[in-house]
Amino acid sequence: MTGTVKLKLYKGNIIKAGVTSPNSLYSTELATFDESDYDQTEAAGFINLFGLPIQVQAKLDAKKK
Repeated sequence: MTGTVKLKLYKGNIIKAGVTSPNSLYSTELATFDESDYDQTEAAGFINLFGLPIQVQAKLDAKKK
């Protein structure tokens, strides 16, 4: 791990104020949705896919009752 972490100390608390790294995977060119060919309707498929385990667990819990 390389980089810099900025912390704020306030009344016994530590608050993360910023993180930078020369090896960061974040890229503004890749992360922007303003001017890209990203179709937001495609997100519905991911939401359904990642929600399947929760649905299965709920059905199993309902059978146990």
